[in-house]
Amino acid sequence: MSDEKEFTGELGLESVRMADGECVMELGIEPWHLSRARRIHGGVYFTMLDTVMGRAIISKLPAGKGCATIDAHINYFRPAQEGRIRAVGECIRITRRTAYAEGTLLDEAGNMLARSSGTFFLTESLEQADRERV
Repeated sequence: MSDEKEFTGELGLESVRMADGECVMELGIEPWHLSRARRIHGGVYFTMLDTVMGRAIISKLPAGKGCATIDAHINYFRPAQEGRIRAVGECIRITRRTAYAEGTLLDEAGNMLARSSGTFFLTESLEQADRERV
């Protein structure tokens, strides 16, 4: 089921699991996900990985708390053109103010398409006021 009213839902991301420091989401590749080179756009990969990393962290926080990306890095390994892809995010470490997560993007055959890591600022709520983001 997609998160229909959020950006991720508009993109077509479907939540599979979010618990215990892990988040899994899938995407059925559509023609509008592709770049001019007829491969899934790198921004789609990045969005999926950033989302599963953040949600993996949120799954470890007390209810109502959130996080915001401070820094994220991605390595692209293989292009995808059709089928379904799966992003898996794992919360690696949480400190008092920040958290670190890693993500992996796989195709239907289990081939690694991309890998990511990110640092996130912990917030008092899921929706942050402008002042809190500073």
